[in-house]
Amino acid sequence: MAQPSSDLAGPPARGYSLSPSSLARLTVVTVLTGIGAGLGGMLLALLLHAIQHLAYGYSLDRIVGGLSFFAGVSAASPQRRVTVLLICGFVAGVGWYLLYRFAPPLVSIKKAITARDPRMPVISTVVHALLQIVTVALGCRSAAKSPRVRSVRCLPGGCRIVRG
Repeated sequence: MAQPSSDLAGPPARGYSLSPSSLARLTVVTVLTGIGAGLGGMLLALLLHAIQHLAYGYSLDRIVGGLSFFAGVSAASPQRRVTVLLICGFVAGVGWYLLYRFAPPLVSIKKAITARDPRMPVISTVVHALLQIVTVALGCRSAAKSPRVRSVRCLPGGCRIVRG
């Protein structure tokens, strides 16, 4: 009977220790992963701020610092705010339609962790993340933070949203 390869073996037994070269490799990979994640996060935050500044037309000379998002949006004209939200709805609607229509299905993180084949479709996942960043930058709330609306009741005195 063939022996399983060391890559497919179960968790190490108690008292298992890493060799110095394996520990060094693990340390280097961990540090590089942290640096890459930090730089990636910074670039995505800069993208978010750049879109906000461009869309609402404030502090165009500096993306970091300056006015807050609230102050920048408040200073924008009402027409600009409505136009930006219309553009946001168009980008979100068309973007997610195309993503769900033509791209491989998205895989949740929970499913990727528990599945036998934990691969996530790279392009679909990146496009989905960028669509979220763009829509939040343009002023739409993220779906996770949006209040759930159970129903809307309209009576002669006006309409009322019932949150669920």
